[in-house]
Amino acid sequence: MPEIDGASMLRALARENTLRVFAAVVDATGTGAPQRSGSTISVGWTTAIGVSRQTGLSDTAVVAALTELTEAHLIVASPEGHGWHTDFGALS
Repeated sequence: MPEIDGASMLRALARENTLRVFAAVVDATGTGAPQRSGSTISVGWTTAIGVSRQTGLSDTAVVAALTELTEAHLIVASPEGHGWHTDFGALS
């Protein structure tokens, strides 16, 4: 597990656009924990386009905020780098 830096988390969330993007990711993906439904386990992801639509921010601003949030370990990027979900494990 990566080293968690609380100061970088706070710096990221202190910027309005980054906070709005984080809120949109949390709204779309919940805790980011795998969800069980019968015999299926899934993890919800959101995209930069979805976050841009929800927040009204430009794609460039959203991608910059997603990058900052990922580096601060507040969200996790998909292996392909096209989706993100909340990383509440870092906050516990």
